[in-house]
Amino acid sequence: MRLEHVSHQFDGQLVLNDINLHVSPGECIAIVGPSGSGKSTLLYILGLLRKPDQGTFSMNEQDVFDLDEEKRRLLRLHEVGFVFQQAHLIPYLTVLEQLDLIQENKDADAKQLLVKLGLEHRLHHLPTTLSGGEKQRVAVARALINSPQLILADEPTASLDYENGRRVMELLSQQAHREGRSVVVITHDERMLDVCDRVLRVIDGTLTEVNS
Repeated sequence: MRLEHVSHQFDGQLVLNDINLHVSPGECIAIVGPSGSGKSTLLYILGLLRKPDQGTFSMNEQDVFDLDEEKRRLLRLHEVGFVFQQAHLIPYLTVLEQLDLIQENKDADAKQLLVKLGLEHRLHHLPTTLSGGEKQRVAVARALINSPQLILADEPTASLDYENGRRVMELLSQQAHREGRSVVVITHDERMLDVCDRVLRVIDGTLTEVNS
């Protein structure tokens, strides 16, 4: 996926300024930066939740901003997986039911995915019985169940201790490296950056690479 010359304003203020970003399949990148720097706006654009004022966003060699809203909605549904700071699990559904609810390809093995994430002993438990790390791993599984091309994670470790946060970040990195997905993580936790292939920083709406 590729962003080229993307700029966006709010109330006349430039929030993103000529952003260029290419994330290859099999690559996990981290985006860091202070609050108000434009990270969230960038994530909304990548998630097809906002259309920028200028620039192009290509997935599968197609500019998604040329699509109508319904086609963008379907692309978002099928090709983008979201992991947020809070798991936002449905309280009356078990772990396995959380995935069954949104699973489109019924041939996909939701149970096997949960086993890979170390949740084999929690398949039939409700969210109230799960630890914070377990809830977030369920959220990762939910983001993966429909095999999206792009995974976007917004501060996925913010509510976790170091050990559980590390496990979630390693899971996301593995999805890039083993499954060939493009993974973009917004984070403030610099202890987690070493599991990513690249780190980029947003400052005052501009994007620069920190290291490789």
